[in-house]
Amino acid sequence: MSGIVPKVGTEWDGKQIGPWFYAPWLTTIITPTFFGFLVGPSYPNRRKDGKRGGLVVEKCKFLQESGCKGICLHDCKLPTQQFFQDELGLPLTVIPNFATQECQWSFGETPVPPSEDESFPKGCLVGCESRKAIAASGSTADACN
Repeated sequence: MSGIVPKVGTEWDGKQIGPWFYAPWLTTIITPTFFGFLVGPSYPNRRKDGKRGGLVVEKCKFLQESGCKGICLHDCKLPTQQFFQDELGLPLTVIPNFATQECQWSFGETPVPPSEDESFPKGCLVGCESRKAIAASGSTADACN
C-alpha cells in the first residue's frame, strides 16, 4: 500500500514510490479484520477532511483497561502512528476520545506532535489507576504524560 518496491533485482528495489491514492481507503477495509483483537471492534468512516480513509475504534481496549492518558499516548497512539509511517509508509493520525473511549484513526493524514495535539487533556483522567498506583508507591514520577 505504501508503494515500497520489493526486491526484484532492479535499481528501484526498496524505494518508496507511494503511498498509492487508494491506500487510506483500502487500509480501513483491511484493518478491522486484522487489528480488532488488539484495539477492539471498529468500522470504516471518513477522515475529518471528508475523504475516505477513516476508521472508528468503538471501544479502545487500551483506554478501557487502563483509563490512563499516558498509556494511551505512549503504548498505543505514538507507536501505532510511528509503525504505520515507518514500516508501512502510510501516515496515520490517531485521535482518542477519552469521554466515550472511541478512537478515530485517519489513514493518510500526518499527525501533529503530542505537545500540539488538542485531543489530549491536561493532567490525569478521572479515575486513572496509574496515578493512584504511583502515588501509593511514593514515586515523584508523573503517570499522566
